[in-house]
Amino acid sequence: MHQQLKIRLSTDADRFRIEQLAELDSRRAPHGDVLLAEVDGRLIAAAGVDGQVVADPFEPTAAVVRLLRRQLAAKPRRAGRRFGLGRLVPYRHAA
Repeated sequence: MHQQLKIRLSTDADRFRIEQLAELDSRRAPHGDVLLAEVDGRLIAAAGVDGQVVADPFEPTAAVVRLLRRQLAAKPRRAGRRFGLGRLVPYRHAA
């Protein structure tokens, strides 16, 4: 099944969802600027500029986490485009 993966920068309204994902992953939640990876509006991974990453342990997220880390490490191309906000890429969920 192919779905759309959306990468976006978190807002204050996402804090609770990030904390829930961190609890599910048994890790500390990322702080500061945090990139989110969502599939159909469902948060599956989050990576912060602090280096902390959390991901849904029940989803195949290794490639998504690599993508988030690459986005965070990328040099800004121009103002407002640093993280490729709103980027949609195909995501294949292995059922």
